[in-house]
Amino acid sequence: MKKYSHIKKKIRGWKRRIKQIDRWGGDIQEPNLEWFALPSTRDVYRRCTISPFYNAEKKHPPMWFYKLLIAKFITAYDRWKQAFDELGIQYDLQLWIYDPSFIRSEIACWKVQELNQLMKFSWESDLVKSFPYDTFKSKAYNLNDFEWILAAEEHVHFENDFENADFTADDLLSDGYEKKVQNKDEIYYAKRLGDMWIGRRKNS
Repeated sequence: MKKYSHIKKKIRGWKRRIKQIDRWGGDIQEPNLEWFALPSTRDVYRRCTISPFYNAEKKHPPMWFYKLLIAKFITAYDRWKQAFDELGIQYDLQLWIYDPSFIRSEIACWKVQELNQLMKFSWESDLVKSFPYDTFKSKAYNLNDFEWILAAEEHVHFENDFENADFTADDLLSDGYEKKVQNKDEIYYAKRLGDMWIGRRKNS
């Protein structure tokens, strides 16, 4: 898996890219409620797949461009909240902001069993770190309206994949990976690539 990189070649047609953001922002306004309502479905989510950023080798958009994406995500967040409230299935709605892998950011909604229950993820971090409000601030939104939990963006290999791999667990450990366990008995190896912030609107 390649790490995310900054765009090195000049990108032309920024006005066209902004129009793409507007179209994409409109497309994500309504969640797929029919899919979410299926008994086997755990979650629904949407990311930004605008080229040339969300390709096989994903790249960082510039910060001014990323803030436009965040604004669209937040508008969609409020529309999603209204839609899930009306659906009547208990849910946990989240905004995921990645740093520095900006283009992986997404809006996600998970099924839960009880009202106001919050999902707990194995990739949430024990690091003590403040949310970078100054980095992402914009007149178009207020990120102080959200509660933020720090998690880790990780490159992951599961132990049950080693049989067909050309590396071993020791190779991963020597390359900076950590051995972890999820679901009580599922072993995997993870290497931190950056921060992922899980946001939920306050008093929502």
